[in-house]
Amino acid sequence: MIMEPTATFRTLIADFKTNIKELVDTKLELLRLEIFEKVSGIGSFLIYGLIILNLIFFGFLFAFIALSLLIGGWVNSVAGGFAIVTLIYLVLLIFLIVFRKSVLNGFKNIFLKELDPDLADEAKWEERHT
Repeated sequence: MIMEPTATFRTLIADFKTNIKELVDTKLELLRLEIFEKVSGIGSFLIYGLIILNLIFFGFLFAFIALSLLIGGWVNSVAGGFAIVTLIYLVLLIFLIVFRKSVLNGFKNIFLKELDPDLADEAKWEERHT
C-alpha cells in the first residue's frame, strides 16, 4: 500500500510539471499573437495614414496652385500670386513650429489609441488631471 501513494504522488508531480509547461507555452503563444496583432494593426494604420496623407498632399497642392493662379489674376501677376501663396505656407509653417507640442501630443494620442485603447484613455485622464 505504501507504493501506491508514492506512485500517485509521482504521477501528480509529473502531471503538474506537464500542466505548468503547457500553461507557459500557451501564455507565450498568446503573448506572441497579441504582439503580432498590435504590430499588424500599427502597420495597417500607418499604410492607411500614408495613403490619406498622400491624397491630402496632392489635394492641397492643386488647391494652392489654383489659388496662386486666382490671386495672380487679381494682382495681374502670376508670380505675385505664387509669392502670396508661399507666404501663406510660411505662416502655416510658423504656426506648426509654435504649436509643435500640441501637434505632437495629438499624434502621440492617435498612436497610443491605436496601440492600446485603455492606454489612450489613461493618457487623456492624466492630461485632464495634471
